[in-house]
Amino acid sequence: MISPEVRVEGWDQHSWTLLMGLFAPGVVERMRTAERAEDDPSPDGAPERTREGALVIVVDSREQVLAAFHTSRGRADELDDAGDPEALAERFGARRVLIVREGALEELVERIALRLRPDDDYATQWLTLLRALRELTAAGRIRIWPTPKKSVPIPSPATLKRALDLLLPDGRAIVFGLWHAQELATAVVLRRRAGAIDLVAGPDLLREWAGPLGGDFRRDYRVLVDAVTRSVAPVHLGVFAEAESLRRLLRRPEAGAWAAAAATRDLVIHPMPPYLAVALGADVANSAARGAAALLGGVDLLRAFRPLLGYVRSRVSEVASLTATLGFNPLDALAQNLRQRDEPDEP
Repeated sequence: MISPEVRVEGWDQHSWTLLMGLFAPGVVERMRTAERAEDDPSPDGAPERTREGALVIVVDSREQVLAAFHTSRGRADELDDAGDPEALAERFGARRVLIVREGALEELVERIALRLRPDDDYATQWLTLLRALRELTAAGRIRIWPTPKKSVPIPSPATLKRALDLLLPDGRAIVFGLWHAQELATAVVLRRRAGAIDLVAGPDLLREWAGPLGGDFRRDYRVLVDAVTRSVAPVHLGVFAEAESLRRLLRRPEAGAWAAAAATRDLVIHPMPPYLAVALGADVANSAARGAAALLGGVDLLRAFRPLLGYVRSRVSEVASLTATLGFNPLDALAQNLRQRDEPDEP
């Protein structure tokens, strides 16, 4: 699914950090923080710190602490009891606490080694790792605080391939463009060829292909789609928005948020493949749009998306949904994860 010879190019530090900041809360702030003179995860003054990273604690069969370290600050001394992970997170300034039973990591490696084959691709390797981690967590060999609110199913390699075929057919490209202060701030172009993603391009290359832009994504998106089509491959999906608007959308759980953004052109989707039409159509239906029109600033979603809903109804037997293929809604799962990472103390 990912080519061993994949090309990743076209970013500078700013554009890459902005892209990562959509999915990693606090990464931009951490990049701007001055380097510490030394690693010191001691609890002195920790309550005043911004929480970051994870506190990893290794315990024996009697729950006695054998070792502990903070992923951002190094070794954690003065820790002899792992019974209250929430208090430890506060004490050491950590966003997460992982309590690992002695021997669990060796068991993880053994489980992975028994299941992997030499010809498994990167995606299969990652799925195998995730499945083994899920098993050890279910067995209590690895404990995580805060406990994940909802566990999404881990798809099989065949299911993931079907989802990728739907999301990005062979010989096509996907482009995401994000604007800030009327400029293309960051972007991603993915190309799939011979069954594998072989190009991951950033905004520097996209600007080179497209030439000067006007500064308004509601007009510039057509220029970018044409440029990617000429330089890379026909575009299967294009998503364009202000970076902060997309960041908020990725964390919004309520039905209708994505459809409302598309209706008001805070989010431009072009081209829109059939599976996304299904997703937006379901989003409109689930939002009870008529009753919520006033709350959405007078936007009548049913009217705005009536052609789309008619298209979905007319081709319901032909159009596959990404959610149906995977067995879970990937945007809902991502929103849940991001909200939990933004607010780790939320009950």
